[in-house]
This record gives sequence, C-alpha cells and structure tokens, in this order.
Amino acid sequence: MEEVKISREELNILYLPERISAIEVAKKIRLPYKSNILSKIDLELTPYIKFPISLKGNGQVKWVFIIAPTQSGKTVSLQVAIADAIDQDPGTLIYINPDEVLSKKNMHGKVIEMINNTPCLKEHTQGVKKTSRSEIELDNMTIYPAWAGSLATLSSIAAKTVILDELRLMKLMIGDESNALKLANDRLTTYLHMGLGQGFGVSTPSVEGDLLHQQLTVPSTLVLKWAVKCENCGKVQVLDFFKNKKIIERNGEEIYKCTCVACGHDFDDSDQKRKMNSTGRYVIETNSGLLDLPPELPDRVLCWYDSMVSPFRSFQAIWQEFKKTKDKLHDFKNFWQCWLAKFWIDDISKTSVDELEKHKVEDIVGVVPEWCKLLTAGIDSQKSGFYVVVRAWGANRRSRVIDAYHLECRLPIADENDVRNIIKRDVTNRIYTTLENKKWQIGMYAIDTGGNRTKQIYAGTSGLERIIWVKGRDNQNVTINYSKDYNLYLVRTIEYLDETEEKSFSDNFEIAKNITKDFLRQYVNIRKTRKVNKNTNEVTYIYKHIGQFDYRMADIHSFICLDIPTSEGTFRKELEQLDFSFNPIIKKIEEEAKETIEGLNDEREKLDEYDIGELSDWD
Repeated sequence: MEEVKISREELNILYLPERISAIEVAKKIRLPYKSNILSKIDLELTPYIKFPISLKGNGQVKWVFIIAPTQSGKTVSLQVAIADAIDQDPGTLIYINPDEVLSKKNMHGKVIEMINNTPCLKEHTQGVKKTSRSEIELDNMTIYPAWAGSLATLSSIAAKTVILDELRLMKLMIGDESNALKLANDRLTTYLHMGLGQGFGVSTPSVEGDLLHQQLTVPSTLVLKWAVKCENCGKVQVLDFFKNKKIIERNGEEIYKCTCVACGHDFDDSDQKRKMNSTGRYVIETNSGLLDLPPELPDRVLCWYDSMVSPFRSFQAIWQEFKKTKDKLHDFKNFWQCWLAKFWIDDISKTSVDELEKHKVEDIVGVVPEWCKLLTAGIDSQKSGFYVVVRAWGANRRSRVIDAYHLECRLPIADENDVRNIIKRDVTNRIYTTLENKKWQIGMYAIDTGGNRTKQIYAGTSGLERIIWVKGRDNQNVTINYSKDYNLYLVRTIEYLDETEEKSFSDNFEIAKNITKDFLRQYVNIRKTRKVNKNTNEVTYIYKHIGQFDYRMADIHSFICLDIPTSEGTFRKELEQLDFSFNPIIKKIEEEAKETIEGLNDEREKLDEYDIGELSDWD
C-alpha cells in the first residue's frame, strides 16, 4: 500500500486546539476607556454572567438568553460571545439589532472597537482588504450586521453563530413573514444539524406577550434566576425589591435595607455587592421553593437577574428611583422594566393613585361617618405581619375606607399567642368614634389564612369574636363555599377584585383624608390584564401584580364580610333596610340590658308566684 504523506501545514489545518472556556477568552478582551468604566472585563464584579458565558461552545445548548436590567453588564456577554467566535470558534456570525441605526452604532461601538483594542482579535484584521460593505471581514470569518425589520438582512446567509441584541424591541411579525428570532434560527439550521450552531439573545424585558416574553414558555426552555445566600442564616433566595424591603429613618431620610426573608439580616452592598454575589448561583424558582440545576441542560437556557444584584446600582439608588417614579405610571413602567427586569402587563385597569386621590373626604383616619351602619375589616397575612383595612358601610352601597394599617408580627418566628394578642388588641377590641363621639367596633372581619403560617393563624385566632377565616379559590364555580370541617370560607377572590375595581370609580367610594400613600400605591399595584391564547386567540382577563398589593387584598376581605350569613342576616342585604345597624358595642349593651331585664322579670315571676301562693293560703 502506498504511503500517504501529510505536510506540517496540512496537519496544522486538521489539528483542532483544545477549547478553553469563553470565561478565559473574556480575560483577553480590552475595551476603550471612552465608552467603558474599565478597560478589562471583571467577571468577579458581575458573576451572574459567568454561567451564560460558559455555555458558549456547549454543543448541548442551542440557544442562550439573558433577561436583565439596563446597566448590569449584559452587553459584555455578547461581546464575549463574539470575541470567543473570533478567537477560537470562527464561522459566519450574524449580529441582529432592532433597527438599522442601532445596528450601525453597535457594530462600531461594541464590535469594531473591541476588536481594535484586543491584540488577539486585531491580528485577524491583518492583510484583510477593506470593502465598502458594512460587514466586518476578518481573515478567519465574517461578521454580518442585520436588523429585525429587514427581511433582506436576515435572509440567505448560513451562520454558525447568531446574536440578537435587545429582543424586546423586535416585533412579533415582520410584515407577513415570521419574526427575527425565527429567521435567525433558520440561519443556524445547517450548523445546528452538525451540532455546531448556537444563538444568543439578551434584552431588558418589555411587555408580556412580546417576542422576548414568549421565549419563557417555548418547550425545552430552562428558566434560571440568580440567587444569593444570607451570610447569617444560610437561606438561599432570589432577591425581590418588595419582599426583601425594610425602610428605616435616619436623620429624616428614608434608608432602604435589603433584608433576608427568613431572619431579617441585612445584605451588604457597600463593596459593590461583591461579597453578596460571590455566594450567588442560578436556581430554578418554583412555587414550592428553589431547585438546583439539572444534571443535563436542555436545548434552551434563559438566565434572569435584576438590579438588586447589579453592582452598578446600590439598594438605596434603586429605592430613590422608585420614590421618584412610583406616582407616575409611565416612569414606573420604566422602573419596572429597566430596573426590576420584569415584564409589564397588558393593563386595562383604570385605577391610579391620582384617581383614588379624588375620592378623599374631609374626615381623617379613624372617624366613623354619621351614615355608617356597619364596620367590616379585612386582614391580609404576610411574613412581616398583618395588613388591615377597615371600611364603613351605609345604605345604597355607600362605603368609606376609614383606616388602613400594618401590624408587625414576623410570622416565621411568631407563635399562636403572639398572633392572638396582636389581633385581639388591634382589631377585635379596636374602638372608632364619630365626630359626635359615638363609639364603634368592627362588626365582622375576615383574615386570609393561606400561605403564611396557617397553623399559627388558625390556633391564634380561634375563639376570637366576629372573625371568619378565608382562603382564595378562584377555580370553584360558586362565589363562596363553606368548608364545615375547617370552619373556612373558600372564596373566588377575583370577583371581589372586580368589585373593588368597579367601585373605585363610583361616587359612593370614599377614602379618609389622611390615608397613607402606601395604601394608595398598593391599591393600584394589582392590575386587570388582557390575556390572549396564542393558539385560539381567545381573550380572557386576569389580575397580575406590579408591586406590593397587600392592602388591596386586605380590602377585598372587608367586602367578603358582606356576603357571609350571620345571626343578623347577610350584611349586604341588611344594609338596605332602613332600621338596620350593627355595632358590637351597642349590641353588647343591648344584650346586657336584655339579660338584666330578663333577670328582673325572672325574679318578678318568682315573686309573683310567691305572692299568689300566699293569697291562695289565705283562702
């Protein structure tokens, strides 16, 4: 057999060097000072992009997505993916932006300047003839620009790597054709079949139902959240701006503290969150808790984090931004998307803080109106304690919020006696008065028993006067279903959300003059939204929250009290009776008076019987 001779040059062509992680490639990259804080990429500052970067070149994962706030380092992940392709994984790359203007800007600012400032990348430009075309020609590959609104730039090129920047700005459809993401996937088809193609997409969220949001529900997509560990108790948690919030006052200034949901320990951001993020890892967030990564990754991996872990935004800076924007819906929408990295909902609610302000009356908190026939209250239980809303009711559906307050009771560590003492003192026995100094007590109050320390709530409130236990169940066919075994009312809360939504625009909806701003904000933080079934185009309406909404949930429990059968009748019906009024203080006085009169009558009857007996003897 004749021997085949292979030259050293041919061997070098056939030889595939051992691949290094894209994280190592990131260390080689140099960036221009004029558009970056640092000339080098510091992944220890933004460790949450290490994992998605490490997936570059992983043949098992076809698509990698990052959902993140602005100013958090997500652009760096794209630059690393491009640099890795040039340095050790060459092949045609398509860089897709939302429009032509951004495409030209980003090709220059994010790609060309990176190549020119990084020696190992710049060497691939040597000897390459410049052309009039906008693509970047290198000695080992070509980088093509494209934009989401142009079919021409997204067609006819087979690519090994595809990158999409700011998916939120790309439409669901390009004319009568498909969208940029689908066309990008088509460009990868040849390489995907060989196990070589890979796509990357990064974006800040926009609205539910858009192109980016739809990626969350595509089959074989693993959605991961960045979680950190409390150094005090070891609790691993995904930080939430609202759930981890604690506000303290210092020299007249509100200071935001991010605290552990389990033990209340403060997370420290004084070192740009380096120590905090050093304990971080990606987890799967479920209703029952956090799960670790599976042993094998699916085709699609989506990594998600927000400004709470960004080293470029302190906790106090996030709080200050929230304070500036929370009363302005458009600004708050920007805060919700660009700072909290959450999708805005297709909102059809008309409630707003400004709208609720119009319903304020002259009476202050705690004053019972003269027309009041009944007071009801609702309690929403949270880990921090209880949110309480008290309503006065009159004829013709007239109603007024006369009080709204928070009772601190850290349910993770509170026992049943703590619960009982707090509820009995501050709800059951609470006294309100009219301007004429007539005393009132709450006629009935409903407490939410679902979700937070149910056992302590049941045990602690058992036997208290005028209380009912409520648990939401929107999948039942009736509004209220009573469970005799648990003495529990199962309620379709969505119907009461609808009622409060409608009632907030009526003339007979009133609010005490000095009600807290927190109440108003929380009231509008749950919104009625439109949901469209992608397969059938059927439209349904659901409620979704855009922030803390505990006072709104407490209030719907005050409405639920109207529909519970009592010895006094069903309050919603009884309120329309001219002579109806239920005040536990008056009721107690009347009952005590009745008992006294009945006792006197019993004594008189005995005396009468005795007298009659004496008369009989005389006969």
